[in-house]
Amino acid sequence: MTKYFFSGPQGSIPLGPDHLALPFRIGPSRVHPFLTLGDYFKGIEEFVFRDGGKALGRLFREASSMDILPEQIQDLSIFSEKHGALYHLSRVQATAGKLRVDFCVTTALGESKAWLVREFEVLRLLERSFHPPCLPKPFFAGEIHRAVGEDVETFSMLASQWFTGFHEWHLSMDKIQSRPKVHIWDQEGGYRFASREETFELFRQAARILTLYYDTQDFRQISPWHHGAGDFVINCTGGSTQVRLTTARNYRPLMVFPAKHRLNPLLALIYFFLNLTVKMRLDKLDGTGQTAWAEETTLKAATVGFFEALQMMEAEGRYGLGKPGDLHALLKSFGPQELGTLFNGLADLYQEEDPSDLLVIQKHWGDHIKGLFEALQDRRL
Repeated sequence: MTKYFFSGPQGSIPLGPDHLALPFRIGPSRVHPFLTLGDYFKGIEEFVFRDGGKALGRLFREASSMDILPEQIQDLSIFSEKHGALYHLSRVQATAGKLRVDFCVTTALGESKAWLVREFEVLRLLERSFHPPCLPKPFFAGEIHRAVGEDVETFSMLASQWFTGFHEWHLSMDKIQSRPKVHIWDQEGGYRFASREETFELFRQAARILTLYYDTQDFRQISPWHHGAGDFVINCTGGSTQVRLTTARNYRPLMVFPAKHRLNPLLALIYFFLNLTVKMRLDKLDGTGQTAWAEETTLKAATVGFFEALQMMEAEGRYGLGKPGDLHALLKSFGPQELGTLFNGLADLYQEEDPSDLLVIQKHWGDHIKGLFEALQDRRL
């Protein structure tokens, strides 16, 4: 038996025939020309049971070391979690006896399908190459066709690990303090503002994760990413804070130079760090609003996370650029004017990615450079 739900701040809402007959929304103000919401859910169900349910059986085997046949699955629940600019995300919960597995199904249509195909390959590459469990494990991917009369739509779908207990978050205005703060979208315990300690941990771990996946030799990195897309999720239970990255849309050098102008790897790493400190501060207010800028605490957190990752990379033998302490000493020696000159090389990048982000960056440019200079002076890095 398959059940369908919408997930929201007030919990999961079961969907009946009237809901499933509604047009399938592919954006905040756009509906699909012929698909219904039921077509979307049925497409996920068909994808989950593709190949006679063998793929789903492998998920049960991985979770419990037991072989489960498709006919042994008693209940399947599909929860529509998010509809973003690129992808539509649903959580699938399958039950067989006392066993239960939860996983994520990401769906793409139109031009976004190419992004999802690439993401599946990137996730598989990074899973083979890096061991920290910071990204979701990719399970299987494929295409599903839904026909309505003579019209046919093709869904690209990816099944991957679901980070249970983790929540999306975004900057939101704290009306009491009149400043943007991290707002955790905890659909189980209730939406709330993060504490200062949780906020620091969020940005520290996010910076560490991205740095751990940086390749110091050919400059490949996870890009693009943006807090406004909900790419990082947070778990604050048991007195600890954990952060995960939910997506890796591409893995490539961010700045491309002609071969005859081979960029010094240390300078490339400095550019990565400078860009990291800026991008960590950018979000969309409440997830869909105007570009928001995080408080200065983010700078210290991102700097700490960056150097923590370099220390870990050195211990694993994959840093290859001397000692992380030497890089800190070099960056610490730069004055605000020198840091500003380096930052100028990133302006075109922000203009290309999102002009609205660039306007906010320019507004805070001077304070950001000054704050970074002060953060780098900390001897404990």
